[in-house]
Amino acid sequence: MKRVLYAAIATAITWLTACNHTPQFTIDGTIANADSTMLYLENITGTNPVAIDSVRLDDKGNYKFKHNVPEYAQFYRLRWSGQSINLVVDTIAHITCNSDAKNFATAYTVAGSDECEIMREVTIKGSRLKGLVNQAMNNETSRLVALDSIAAYKERMTQLILQAPASAVSYYILMQRVNGLPIFDTYDYDDNRIIAAAATAHDMYAPQAPRTKILHDIALQGMAARREEQKKAVEMEANEVSYIDISLYDIKGNMHKLSDVATAHKVVLLDFTAYALDYSPAYNIELNNIYEQYRQRGLEIYQVSFDTDLNRWQTVADNLPWICVQEADNVQSTLISLYDIQSLPTCYMIVNNGTQLIRPESVDEIKSKLAQIIG
Repeated sequence: MKRVLYAAIATAITWLTACNHTPQFTIDGTIANADSTMLYLENITGTNPVAIDSVRLDDKGNYKFKHNVPEYAQFYRLRWSGQSINLVVDTIAHITCNSDAKNFATAYTVAGSDECEIMREVTIKGSRLKGLVNQAMNNETSRLVALDSIAAYKERMTQLILQAPASAVSYYILMQRVNGLPIFDTYDYDDNRIIAAAATAHDMYAPQAPRTKILHDIALQGMAARREEQKKAVEMEANEVSYIDISLYDIKGNMHKLSDVATAHKVVLLDFTAYALDYSPAYNIELNNIYEQYRQRGLEIYQVSFDTDLNRWQTVADNLPWICVQEADNVQSTLISLYDIQSLPTCYMIVNNGTQLIRPESVDEIKSKLAQIIG
């Protein structure tokens, strides 16, 4: 009888202990050649990183963190000597992350989590892409390489998203930015479809997760903007105006509305450009010659810059005689798709407030069309 009682008590204690045990995840590994330095674990799910834990590496560079599993997927980073490795945890997991002091953030390995391995691919390829984009504004060849690399990166990231659209990693990919600009832009029709697919999957499989509402809101922003664009297109067709209006600011902070300029001039040369690109100085000299010839006879130039370097834009624009405005969204601007801009420079000639819209392919064609229209 006593044995039965003792067994029952032991079983009850074991059951109670199990019920009170909070599930935990473990992150451990080795950072070679980094002995006796501090390693930090931070939560980066929110706007600002939150310190979770820290540990001093042993003489072999080993470390270990153990914490409670979060209710919803959370993003973490291992921070060491100003560098970081991003990870994700959403279940009981044992993640092993190894690296070395020389290439901590770029040559690490991760095991125990498929999602962390995908994040590793996203992070490293994104870092390489950032380097290419940084070179792009100073060289036309580099710009073309960067554009090809962005397209290849997006194609691969799209594959990863569609493999598991409800996963935390799909959200992580969609939040990626290069130089502050999103890789997936909700205002781009094709990008918005990917964002919406992820948002729909999150609504179904992770409805209470905080990231679900964020994706949902971003997708709706793009859809609303597209409806507004379609509405404007209908209004333009009804008014027999063939161009989409633009309202942007010059270097003095004055707003210039394209429709106002088009109403006041016989011909407006709408020019999309970037002053940092190699062609720009010679191209603007050609435009200036045209402007001097026709400015008194009804021509105005409305030049939109996609430059990311504001100082360069301001310096150049300050020395040009026509209307110079800047698009703060740069290459992520909705103007790219609205005006079908495949390369820079791209021009349109708005004649008689849009009764004619001409897309010249060269400076010579601009001169030829102006000679026909203005004489």
